[in-house]
Amino acid sequence: MSEPIRVIRSRTVVLPVDNVDTDQIIPARFLVTTASAGMGAALFADWRYGAGGQPKADFVLNRPEAAGARVLVAGRNFGCWSSREHAVWALVDHGFQ
Repeated sequence: MSEPIRVIRSRTVVLPVDNVDTDQIIPARFLVTTASAGMGAALFADWRYGAGGQPKADFVLNRPEAAGARVLVAGRNFGCWSSREHAVWALVDHGFQ
């Protein structure tokens, strides 16, 4: 089990969007695994990548200043809809605490 978080010194990523549901955090097509490793690559997949899989330069996680950030500041009602553990796995695997 991991240690409790007491202090985090990190860059932040701001996602100023309200009502981000778990299907936006990790689309349903990525729910075919029961392992959390590697799920960070699918985090916000439909927002982060174009149809051909290329990163969208204007998405906040694809910007250079987001590299290494461990804190995500989101809008109201973040993670709403279903209780999908894959959404948490993707956030943690990406590096957010």
